[in-house]
Amino acid sequence: MKIITTAIVSLLFAASVFAGCPSKAIKGKVVSFDEESKTLTVAQGKKEKKVQVGSKTKMEGFECPTKLEAGARVSIDGCNCKNKTASKIALSEGKKSKKKES
Repeated sequence: MKIITTAIVSLLFAASVFAGCPSKAIKGKVVSFDEESKTLTVAQGKKEKKVQVGSKTKMEGFECPTKLEAGARVSIDGCNCKNKTASKIALSEGKKSKKKES
């Protein structure tokens, strides 16, 4: 009985530890980037999420987060819940314009 109770309690604690971790990529629009704290703020609808940009963060589609314009659509992958540092930030393409061929 003690083993079963211990196993159940352990599973409950493990579930509460991972409850806030995002399982999917964060997709949204850039609100701002604070150079001093290296924090990127992204809006997802009405909610805003703040993500740290570290030295190992891969950037696709741009060289430096300071060059991101407000309103640019980004996708953030691998956000570590412990320190909220992103592993990859990529520019997302919005609606593609069709090119007419002559």
